This record gives sequence, C-alpha cells and structure tokens, in this order.
Amino acid sequence: MSMLLALILAVLAYYFIIFVKDMENSITTLFFAIIIMLLKLKSPGFAEMNMKNLGYIVDFNTIGILLGMMIVVGFLKKSGFFQYAIINILRFTRGNFNLMLLMLMAIVAVTSAFLDNVVTILMTLPMIFLIADTMEIDPTPLVLLTIFEDNVGGMATLIGSPLNLVLGSESGKSFNDFLTHTGVFAIIAFLVVYYISRRWVKVGKEEVEKLRELSDIEPEKAVEDERMMKVSVTVFGFIIVGFMLHSLMKIELSYIALLGALTLLIIFRGSFEKVSKDIDWDTLFFYMGLYTISYSLEVVGVLQKLAQVLMPLKGNFVVYSMVIMWGSAFIIPFLSAVPGTLILAPVLKFLMRAGFSKNIWWAYAFGANLGTNFTPLGAVENLIGVAMLEKQTGRKIGFGEFMKYGVKSTVPAIVLASVWLLALYR
Repeated sequence: MSMLLALILAVLAYYFIIFVKDMENSITTLFFAIIIMLLKLKSPGFAEMNMKNLGYIVDFNTIGILLGMMIVVGFLKKSGFFQYAIINILRFTRGNFNLMLLMLMAIVAVTSAFLDNVVTILMTLPMIFLIADTMEIDPTPLVLLTIFEDNVGGMATLIGSPLNLVLGSESGKSFNDFLTHTGVFAIIAFLVVYYISRRWVKVGKEEVEKLRELSDIEPEKAVEDERMMKVSVTVFGFIIVGFMLHSLMKIELSYIALLGALTLLIIFRGSFEKVSKDIDWDTLFFYMGLYTISYSLEVVGVLQKLAQVLMPLKGNFVVYSMVIMWGSAFIIPFLSAVPGTLILAPVLKFLMRAGFSKNIWWAYAFGANLGTNFTPLGAVENLIGVAMLEKQTGRKIGFGEFMKYGVKSTVPAIVLASVWLLALYR
C-alpha cells in the first residue's frame, strides 16, 4: 500500500511542477518529498527513506557545489568582473553583435565541456543580462540560448555535466571515451542549436548602436572593487583547477566550491546573512525535494518494470537504440538529469546483461544530454537559469513556454544524433 501511495504522491508532485503556475515549485516539491519520507519506504538493496539516510537519498555534493558557487559568483558580480569581461569581449569583436554572440556561446559550450554546467551558467548569465540591459531588449531568448548551448557543450566530456559523471560511473566509460564519442557530435549539435535559437533574438540598428557605445567604455571603469575582483578571480581560478583535478586529488567537488566561498567570506569579512541574497534558496530546496521523489520511484520498482518492457526488443539494434535515445530524451526532462540517470542506468545494465549492445550507453548519452533542453526540470542549470531570469526581470518562464523553445531547437539535433548513432554504432 505504501508503495502505491508513494507512486501517487510522485505523480502529484510532478503535476504541480508542470501545471500549477501560481505556486513555487520548491515548496510543493519539498512538501511532497517530506510526505514520501514519512512513509519510510524500504526495499532490498536500497536505504530506508528516513532522515538518518538522507545522505543516500539527496546528492549533497551537488547541493554543496551550487551553494559554494552561488556565493563565489556573488563576489564576482559585486566587484564588477562581469561588466569588465563583457566589455573586453565587445572590444575584441568591435561591437559586432552577431560575432559577439557566436563567440560568447562558443565560450559557453567549451567552458561547460570542461567545467560544471552550473558554474558556466552562474558565470555567463550576468554578462547576458548586462548585454540585454544595455540594448534594452528582452533577455529571455538570450538566456534560453545560453542554457541550451551550456547543455550541448556539457555532453562533450565526462566532466562536462553531472549526467555524464553519473553515466561514466555506472558504465565505466572514461574521459577519452566521452570525448571521442559524444565530443565530436557536440560540435554539430552546437551549430544546429545556435542556428535555430539565434533567430529568436531580435535586434535592430538602434540596439546594436547601444551595444557599440558600451564597447567604447574603458574596461577598467566597469570595475567596482579592484581588490575584490582580483581576489575573487584568483579564488575562482583555484576552484576551477580543483574541479579539473578533483579525481586525482580524490576530493569531492562540493568541498572545493565551499572552501573557495568560505575563503572569500573570511577575506572580505562576510557572513552567510550578508550573502544570502546571492543564494537561490528556492533552487536548492527544489533540487533536494526532486532527489527525494526520484529516489522513491527507484525504491518502488519503476526501473524493473522499464527493463521488462524493453526486453522484447532484444536483437533489433535499430529499434531498441532509437527507443532508448528518444525515450531518454523525453523521460530525463521530467525526472531531471542526475536523478533520472540514477534511475535509468541500472535499466541499461540489466539490458546489457541480457544481451543488448554495449552501445546503448551512447544512445542514452546522446538522448539524455540533448533532452535536458526540453524542460526547466531537465537539469539543475536550467532551473538556475530560469530562476536568475525571474530574479533579474521579474518574468517567470512557464513550463510550457520553456518546452516550446526547447523542443524547437533540440529535436533537429536529436534527429541528427539518431542518424549518427545508426551510421557509426550499428
């Protein structure tokens, strides 16, 4: 009975997330998550759902990364670093909006391939808002384009996205495996998504002229606090190096991000109360609730049912690879990248043991990574990007609106990925 109730509660939670627009997702998600926790669900091979085992249920490493990086980015923003950076990019491109935007999106994609997607979004969106404010245009299309290219770039490497980190751990695939398999296609996907999404950004001669005026400003004049900028950039640099070397040092990413944040708080005599406005608490609590709900779906046996559904397709690579690719592309956007992969990876393992091709890992990697662009729930960076847009402009992007843009820009890339997979992996 408790298993059925948990499934009903999970469905209700997703109903509120998708269809109820006048209520904060963080509140409703955490509400249903706590009710599910009260059921104390347990199943062989899984930790019982209670507060004692919360560390097994919620990925506090991801929560810690988010918290730490939000604080660090807050210091960078106060120092004027983002204004300084975007003016330098504008001067380099001589005020050419199209060239500037392409260059900025290329930086987003490359950065997200070697850093965490969340870090890239936190670092880039303040620049996007500055560009939109200067040109006096709606930043929404620019924000969505940045989110989409961030996810596309993240699919290129093992460390590019939390989804790939989980997938690499579950499948045993190496950094070079991802670079050679998903990395090459990520370049094609970047161009496709950019070409489609760029058409939503409407600018005229007057707006471009305003941007050129910004490029005439001396970069040094944009700096609010030179000492804070130098120290923050240095700490940020150490964090990035730590992220890249964390597997060698055997240190979790959250420790690195939080140590960097605490270092800045100590140097500038800050406090958590003072930086609280830079922390997106709704996103943190929403993600905690989402992890709990997703874990409950795993406990109640959803993944075993999924594996049984796919078993009749054994022996037909074309059919089951497409089912896995397109299925993951439309499942992950609702379960979220990391929780969804934690649920579906065991299904892929089960199928491989049953005789399915090992290339189903790549079918899943293509579909899941590209599918994260379909909804705000697809990945934590989507949630953060939407939350930052709302905080900056007061405009809330609804689930349906985000999905409309996401499907239009990403479905063509998944079609190409399907051709790519069948041509090279069959």
